[in-house]
Amino acid sequence: MAVQVTIDMSAKADRFDDLREWFIKNLPGTRNFAGNISVEVARNQDEPARILFVEKWDTRANFEAYLAWRDESGVIAELLEMLDGDITFRYHDFLGV
Repeated sequence: MAVQVTIDMSAKADRFDDLREWFIKNLPGTRNFAGNISVEVARNQDEPARILFVEKWDTRANFEAYLAWRDESGVIAELLEMLDGDITFRYHDFLGV
């Protein structure tokens, strides 16, 4: 069964444009990774530095393999340099209602 992953993060005050460019450069690799169904990225209207990813994956294991690949390639380290605080990951099962 598919899993929804939400990823919440905040950009450093002076790095939002850099972060946006990083997303443009790196999202094709996410969308093409085995098991990815969809990725959407949204900016919080009330807190413009806050970014929310809503992703759908075939399985949590697919997402975890993807995350390991990104970490090993150094891309996560690049991302962390532009963020203010931690990244929050949440995993959700669809209820089918």
